[in-house]
Amino acid sequence: MIFADAGSSFCKTYSPGDDAVKIVSTRVMARDNVKFDWGTGHTARRMSKNFENDLISLSKGALALVDETDFTMLDLGSRDSKVVSFIDRRPVQLDWSVGCAAATGVTVEMIGKFYDVDFEAVEIDSKWTSVTCGTYALERIMDSVSKGIHENVAIGRFIHGFARNCYDFSKKPNKIYLSGGFTLNTPFIKALSKYTEVIPMGRTVPLAGLWAFAAEKDPSLGKIPKPLIKSICKIDK
Repeated sequence: MIFADAGSSFCKTYSPGDDAVKIVSTRVMARDNVKFDWGTGHTARRMSKNFENDLISLSKGALALVDETDFTMLDLGSRDSKVVSFIDRRPVQLDWSVGCAAATGVTVEMIGKFYDVDFEAVEIDSKWTSVTCGTYALERIMDSVSKGIHENVAIGRFIHGFARNCYDFSKKPNKIYLSGGFTLNTPFIKALSKYTEVIPMGRTVPLAGLWAFAAEKDPSLGKIPKPLIKSICKIDK
């Protein structure tokens, strides 16, 4: 049995008994024509025997992994942002920001590669760059660098602006559970932490949601396995 969260850039897969979630490029996975028993994510629908909507999988995983009655979870991927919020463990917000206005992972990844950036060295100061559109944000970063601002500072201001947008998009909660690849981006967490408490949950929350759905149909699967709870992942090259 294969569980998969297949996004625009990366596909996370897990099978019962594995010691880690495997992460592979989505374009590689698509060329191999892989099939999944349970799938979620932007490119998983046509490849999955059982498919669940991204927001629904995220919500199911959030409820499975977080014990609080009232909480918000933000998931950031390559091309979109998703937020789910609960009061008394009932959904009060399921929202999705996609396309240009999302300005999420792929923008950060591209500019980081262009300037050969070590994100651990990126600075977060009190200034930020408005990121209502990823294309314009890239232009502003490059303009700033051309005027003599260090690329680490310019990119840090872009990330800070993105973090502010995410905080507003999530409706300014006192705490955000953070899901997705940005849990590995130290400057983003530093920037978001200026506005709210941040609890990184790793990249496996939607997979935990899929497992919970599958276990409802087949109780023999048992509890959510450790790699999905602890977000234990490895790059499958």
